[in-house]
Amino acid sequence: MNYLAHLFLSEQNEDILFGNLLEDFIHGRVEHPRNQHLSAEIKNGIKLHRRIDTLTDTHELVKDCKRVFSVSFGKYASIVVDVLFDHFLIHNWKTFTNEDFEEFRPRVYQSLNKYIVFMPPELTTLFNSMVKHDWLMAYTSDIGLDRAMSGLNSKIKSGPDMRLSIPIMHENYDYLNSKFIDFFTILQTYCHNFILSHR
Repeated sequence: MNYLAHLFLSEQNEDILFGNLLEDFIHGRVEHPRNQHLSAEIKNGIKLHRRIDTLTDTHELVKDCKRVFSVSFGKYASIVVDVLFDHFLIHNWKTFTNEDFEEFRPRVYQSLNKYIVFMPPELTTLFNSMVKHDWLMAYTSDIGLDRAMSGLNSKIKSGPDMRLSIPIMHENYDYLNSKFIDFFTILQTYCHNFILSHR
């Protein structure tokens, strides 16, 4: 899962929301002494992020989606699916929430801004760019997807052209969309139960 899905699955809990975003910058055990400045709820957000990743990486519905891209992208198929799942989340937004997408984005940006003091420099840079360029909106259109895939191309120097995943997505759109809905329904329930059990 990519940024939008992780933040969406944090529900209305701001500490979990931040922890979910912070996880990419946390290495090793959550309870390591270097993380003692973080609250229990923020740590739960880090744990939730890792559980989301584990379920996504191992679920058969997601593996079905990866197979669509595996011939062209090999080991990078999982990255392609992570990005495209954010697109399918926007496409199916009203299936999973009553909160308007135009209200969700500023709420998330405002909530995360409260945690600037806890952000490592790399995350501060990422967050500022996220807000400035409204990353959560980016995957709505092919233009935004193309930009995102171009960004991945610049990071994966020797990999395939990630932009070529977009026409493959359209060729298999209904299939991928159906798989996404089935998986995300399971994932949303899983995350909701995790948050309830860690209050």
